[in-house]
Amino acid sequence: MSYKTNKLSRVIKYIFISFSFIFLMLFCVFHFGFLNNFSSVKFDKTKLSYTNSEIKLFDDEGLLINQNKEEEKDIIIKDLPKNLINAFISIEDKSFYSHNGINYKRMIMATIKNITSGKLKEGASTISQQLIKNTHLTNEKTFSRKANELLLAKELEKQLSKDEILTAYFNAIYFGSGAFGINQASQRFFSKEPKDLNLAECATLAAIIKSPKTYSPINNKDKCKKRRNLVLKEMYKDNKINKEELTNALNLDIDIKINTNYLKNNTYLDATINEACSILKITEKDLLLKEYKIYTYKNQKIQSTLENEIKNYLKYTNNEECDCAAMSVDNKTGGINGFYGKSIYDLYSLKRQPGSVFKPIISYAPAIENNIIYPITPILDEKVNINGYIPTNYNNKNYGWISAKTALAKSLNIPSVKVLNYVGIAQAKEFAKKLGVNFNNKDNGYSLALGGLTDGLTIKELTNCYQCFGNNGKFIPLGLIKEIRNKNDKIIYKHNTFGKKAIKDSTAFLITDMLKESVKSGTCKKLNLTNYNIAAKTGTVGIPKNKDKENSDAWNISYTPDNTLCVWFGSTNINNGLSKNISGSTAPSLLAQAFYKNNSFLKNKDFEKPNSVEEIDLNNIEYTNNQKILLANQETPDRYKFKSYFSIDNKPEETSNIFNKIDDFEIKAKVVDNYIEILLDANKYLWYEIIKINEDNKEIIATIKDKQGEIFIKDNNVKKGNFYSYYVVAHFNNFTSSNIQKEKNSNIIKLFLA
Repeated sequence: MSYKTNKLSRVIKYIFISFSFIFLMLFCVFHFGFLNNFSSVKFDKTKLSYTNSEIKLFDDEGLLINQNKEEEKDIIIKDLPKNLINAFISIEDKSFYSHNGINYKRMIMATIKNITSGKLKEGASTISQQLIKNTHLTNEKTFSRKANELLLAKELEKQLSKDEILTAYFNAIYFGSGAFGINQASQRFFSKEPKDLNLAECATLAAIIKSPKTYSPINNKDKCKKRRNLVLKEMYKDNKINKEELTNALNLDIDIKINTNYLKNNTYLDATINEACSILKITEKDLLLKEYKIYTYKNQKIQSTLENEIKNYLKYTNNEECDCAAMSVDNKTGGINGFYGKSIYDLYSLKRQPGSVFKPIISYAPAIENNIIYPITPILDEKVNINGYIPTNYNNKNYGWISAKTALAKSLNIPSVKVLNYVGIAQAKEFAKKLGVNFNNKDNGYSLALGGLTDGLTIKELTNCYQCFGNNGKFIPLGLIKEIRNKNDKIIYKHNTFGKKAIKDSTAFLITDMLKESVKSGTCKKLNLTNYNIAAKTGTVGIPKNKDKENSDAWNISYTPDNTLCVWFGSTNINNGLSKNISGSTAPSLLAQAFYKNNSFLKNKDFEKPNSVEEIDLNNIEYTNNQKILLANQETPDRYKFKSYFSIDNKPEETSNIFNKIDDFEIKAKVVDNYIEILLDANKYLWYEIIKINEDNKEIIATIKDKQGEIFIKDNNVKKGNFYSYYVVAHFNNFTSSNIQKEKNSNIIKLFLA
């Protein structure tokens, strides 16, 4: 270690010790009551319960949102099991019954440990202090906040008995995910009233409160169990349980039984509260204490539809239990106007594998943005090995030559990998980052083309990508909250709806047109609804090496010009996947279909073509027969043209001359038994006269129209011992123009019938 590093370390430690010394001095001052008259916060007995408190939330019309919160009664201390009370006292405040609100000895010991370790490892808050902090103060780490906490804790002890303090504490303590109080926590995690908790469950709840996120029995079970065992050992040290009780409880796993009536982590309201806390960098408790007003993008009609459909999700899965969620977004503002989920996990922030819904983001859109392909570029769907990566399509079926547009609509794997190879992984990732995608350093393989990400993406991140496609390439970070106001009605936060131009509007439109094909003829046909213009993509993620071929995730992401909808079905249980019958084109698509049918205000509007996109007539014969993208000339009949969209800075320039003249062609003929057979390679846009010459006579023996490929013409009207000659005259079909060649003769073949 260098001299400068040592010096910096000593300075930091000196500053830390100085502050700790000042902190210790303040404790002594409080002990003698010198600052009792200078507290900026007054003790208020009515604040000691959160049971029926609510954060004020408003919908997109500015109406107060009814949170449908059932009125709860505060629990009383005599209704709680002794093990529960003892668990909290043993781990949080052993001297609770002997101190007057502040444990000076513990404070001094904690300060000394912090000084010697150089870190704030030890806390010294009593249960009384925790109660005051949770009901009267914010989580600000300042001396003034700590001073108020100490003074109010002493006042609390003067006005309430120890049992009254414990009662208030158990009604106010925060257990995470919106669970305030022991009753909500007990119901949420164990589906029990507090009086029915066993010893291990009591210790588990006592373990959570140090850090509800860190010690969540749902998301961090191992950490929670380790701290639960610490609680049990402290209870044993304090003679609150015997050796047998300790051993039995330590041997128990944490058996979570979620009561969904108390589970709020997949509701619009809970997601909004979490977002507000993140924006303001405060806790949910502080959000409530400071009386903020939160104005959201919640659309009551959309939200009601999502909630009803997800609550009845079993009708889409043939009664198969699984997790599911849906998010709806206003494209122009980036406002999340609906969100709901069903799971014990927080689906709003849970990362999942995106599967094929990632194909437009990582393969096709980057290729179009960088002028590497057109939507109709022919791609040979064949078995391929790209640098050792061998992708296969679903059911190992290959389609030969196919357009990029059709390949995406059918969600074929091999073309997606080929297109990613055309673009290059590095360039494709740079494009995806503009849509808000964050990659792991390990994400450098061609499996990206199929949605194979190390960490996965959240439902919000995926929806944000498609919102950009639906918003002409303008990326707006999604949000639930329009604005936040303080109790004086002053705006302290406003959602940025301006966003930024992330990709070309031509790219967004062309991808949208490709995804509309998915609805017309591809994997999203369930969304081919009357009066709707919808672009959509499905995705299904299989579980590798699963003998039952189960799936883990199924997606449908769809959008109209105004709104984007993301629907997900999946299994968060690593031991049990979804049946193979649940894929992106089944349950998620059916739920999306119900969403559009129930929100008719989203109808009757098409995607507007930007000036950067041009629709061009192409020659269909060149495209179909030769995989060439050539312009149709003026002579091309309408039936041999097709239209396609192109970016004005990436469009075909070469014109087909196929209808200017008839190309040279040859016929073949041979004697077969007692007849002569003529072989012609026909083109559908021409019609043919097969002419036989016998001595000086000519006759038309057959006429061929509207045929493509090899045609065999049999001439039975022949005699042995004679010579016969044949040729074919080709004509354009129904042409009136004087600028083109009218007809052309083939070679002449002469045969002798022996």
